[in-house]
Amino acid sequence: MKKSLLLLLLISFSFTIGQTTKKVFFVGNSYTYTNDLPELVKQIAVSTGDVLNYQTHAMGGATLKQHAQNQAVTSVINQGNWDYVVLQEQSQIPSFPNSYIQSEMHPYAKQLAELTKNMNACGNPIFFMTWGYKTGDATNCANGNTPACTYEGMDDLIYNRYMDMAQINEGLISPVGKVWRAIRQQQPSMELYSSDGSHPSYLGSMAAAYTFYTILFKKNPELAPFNGNLTATESQAIKSIVKNTVYDNLNTWFIGANDVASKFNYQTVGNSTVQFTNTTQNATTFAWAFGDGSTSALENPTHTYLATGNYQVTLTTNACGINSTKAKSVTINNLGTQEDKINLVQIYPNPAQNFINIITNKNLSVISLSDASGRVLKHDFKKTENGYTIPLHHVITGTYFLKYKIGEKEYTKKIIKK
Repeated sequence: MKKSLLLLLLISFSFTIGQTTKKVFFVGNSYTYTNDLPELVKQIAVSTGDVLNYQTHAMGGATLKQHAQNQAVTSVINQGNWDYVVLQEQSQIPSFPNSYIQSEMHPYAKQLAELTKNMNACGNPIFFMTWGYKTGDATNCANGNTPACTYEGMDDLIYNRYMDMAQINEGLISPVGKVWRAIRQQQPSMELYSSDGSHPSYLGSMAAAYTFYTILFKKNPELAPFNGNLTATESQAIKSIVKNTVYDNLNTWFIGANDVASKFNYQTVGNSTVQFTNTTQNATTFAWAFGDGSTSALENPTHTYLATGNYQVTLTTNACGINSTKAKSVTINNLGTQEDKINLVQIYPNPAQNFINIITNKNLSVISLSDASGRVLKHDFKKTENGYTIPLHHVITGTYFLKYKIGEKEYTKKIIKK
C-alpha cells in the first residue's frame, strides 16, 4: 500500500513538473468560434497535463481593421498578461489584390502586433493562417481576382499574405491553412469543410486545434491523448500531418526567430554607423554581438562597421525569467568618408533615462538642448575620459534636440527621454 501511494505521488509530481501554462487571447471571427476552437485547444492541452487559459473575441466576418478600432479588443490586449495574442483576418481579405492588402490589412496587422508587444512584456502575436475556400472564391473570381478562382490559387495567396504579416511584424504563424492543404493532399476522403465550403467541419476545427496546440506548447501533437469526437484513426492521421508540417518545422513558422522576449530596433545614423535600441521590457542585462566580432553590454549601443556587407546582429537579455536571443540582419552598403570617421560622434543611450554619453575624440561644444517646441533648456555638460556626459534627470519624458558643434560644423541629434 505504501509503495503504491509513493508511486502515485511520484507520478503526480512528474506530471506537475512537466506542466506548461499559457495565457492566450484569440482575436478572430467565425473561423475561431465555429466548434469553439479555443476550447478544443484547451482540451488537447488538458490531456497532456498542460494548461491553456484563454479569452476570445470573435465576431462573424470581423476584420483586423475592425479589431484594431474596437476598444473591447484593445482593452483586453492592454491587460498586459498575455503570452500570445492570436490575430485572424477575415477569410477572403488575404486573397484580395495587393493594393487592398497594403491599405486595408497590413496597417491594422501592424497596429495590433505592436500593441501586443508594447503592452505585454513577455507576449508575442500569432497570426492564424486560414485556408482557401473548398472550390475557390466565386464572388471575387467574378471581380477579376483570377488567382482566387480556385482553391489552390486562393490558398497560395492566403499563405503568402500571412507569411508576410508575420515577417513584417516579427510574429509567429499558426499554419492551419498549410495543415489543411496537406490533409487535402494526403487524406482526400477527410472532410475539412462544412456545407458552405468555407467554414470548418468539426474535423477541420480539430486539425486547427492540434496545430495551435503544437505552436503554443512546442510539443509533439502525437503525444496528446485527446481525440474529441474523431475516431482514433482520424485523429492519428491528423496528428501525424501536424507533426510533420508544424512540430518538425517550428523554425519555418518563426518560432525560433520571433518567439522570444528579447527585442530591438536599429537605424543607420551614418553611412556605416548604426544606432541599436533595446525594446525588451524588464531586462537588466544586455549582450550584443554585431556580427563583425565586436560586442557590447550597453543597453542602447552605437556601432560603426569598417566594411560593407550583411551582418547578423544578436541581442541576448534576461527578460521574462529566461535568457533569450533576438537576431536581425543589418546591411551596410556604404562606408563613411574619412572626415566622417575623424569626426565620429557616438551618443548613447538613446532612448535615454537619466543621462546621455557623448563619445568623441574631437573637441565638442554643446550649443543647446531644446524640447520639441523649440524651448531651450538648462543642461550640465561634463567632460569624461572618453568624451562628455549630459544629465537628463531634470527633463520629463519626451523628444529633445541636442545641438552641438565640432570645429566649424554644427550638428543636431534627436534624443528620446524615456
